[in-house]
Amino acid sequence: MRKIKHNLNSCCGEDIYSLIPNYILDDLYLKRNHSLKVVEAKGHSIPKEVLNEIKAFVSKWTKDETIEYSLFPLKTTLDEYFTVGQSIVTLSRTIDKFKFPDIEKVKSVLIKFQNDEEIFRNAFFQLNNSFIAMANCVMNIRNRFYWMNMGVALADNGGMNYLVEIYTGVPTSINIKIDEKPRPVTRLGWAYPVTGIVWVTIKPSLLKIKNRLFDSPMDVYIQSHAFDRLAERIDCIYEIMAQYSLYLSLMEPKVCYDNNHELMIEYRIFGTKAGYFRIDVVGKIVVIRTFLFLTNNGTPESNLLEKNTGLKMLDKKYLAIDKLSTFMSSDIGRNEQIKKIFSDAGCESLLELYENVGPICTKHSDQSSLSLMLEYIGHDNTKDGINKSNLKLRL
Repeated sequence: MRKIKHNLNSCCGEDIYSLIPNYILDDLYLKRNHSLKVVEAKGHSIPKEVLNEIKAFVSKWTKDETIEYSLFPLKTTLDEYFTVGQSIVTLSRTIDKFKFPDIEKVKSVLIKFQNDEEIFRNAFFQLNNSFIAMANCVMNIRNRFYWMNMGVALADNGGMNYLVEIYTGVPTSINIKIDEKPRPVTRLGWAYPVTGIVWVTIKPSLLKIKNRLFDSPMDVYIQSHAFDRLAERIDCIYEIMAQYSLYLSLMEPKVCYDNNHELMIEYRIFGTKAGYFRIDVVGKIVVIRTFLFLTNNGTPESNLLEKNTGLKMLDKKYLAIDKLSTFMSSDIGRNEQIKKIFSDAGCESLLELYENVGPICTKHSDQSSLSLMLEYIGHDNTKDGINKSNLKLRL
């Protein structure tokens, strides 16, 4: 009630709160909005540790994030908006049933809270962002999805509760035959607030599979091997971020072929190419077989890199240029010789990724990798900046 007084009086610069009779304030107290309550959605069982983690996240997020009213100069936290602000809105909708001397003056203030649709949209937008962030903290699309929706319910001790309802789901797993061997695969998707799980599908025409009668989207499945290689090679960002980049790359697929004319789809992080997924079409589904980093053998860039420098698979492992973390150094991008080596092989996107991924990187390369790379490959001051005859095979 102290906060309600502060908000009402701050709205107009005078003591409006004191004009409201006590019996109306008592009624408002009974009908007030309580803090957001985190609950399991009906029919969904959430592990206790996940539930507690989300409760702690919601509490901190709503108390830390602030928003401003658009119709008057007042800033509030998300928690205070959903409790105090929405309690005032409740009062504005019920005030007409009461009669008291200053009702019109009080109504003129209350209506500002009720009509401020911009702060209402901003509050739910920020809350929606928190739902996405929370889900990303606990979700792993290999085995379990989480998402949150808003709900309302009567509070046990009177008044109203805005609810954060937690939903969960698991991806479908099936067994298929690839190269005459049975392999388990998992359906690929992502979970969003309100909509729930959105599954990845690809039209055959995007894979250059021609069928004059049908172009029905095919479900996409992924082998655990591809998840493992993704985590191993995209080794310097959070796993959930790497998985989200996987999802987005498949939702807007850029299809190409390797030297053996096998289908591949680009893997992009923040829109920048970092590798490929090798895929198979098995019956009516698309299966992601494995993940290849941009320099891994079998990619067009790897073929050019080997042609230009003589580096083979074991050489790349020795230099660790088969992992993203090696490129998370500003030294590599600033060195013109190294820059030319990778740019000539079509790998300039790996240098560009430092600008996008560097600030959120969880692992950076050893600063000695630059000198090791130059010494191992060998270089001079010729036009090309590379002296192939000086290649050092230290393995």
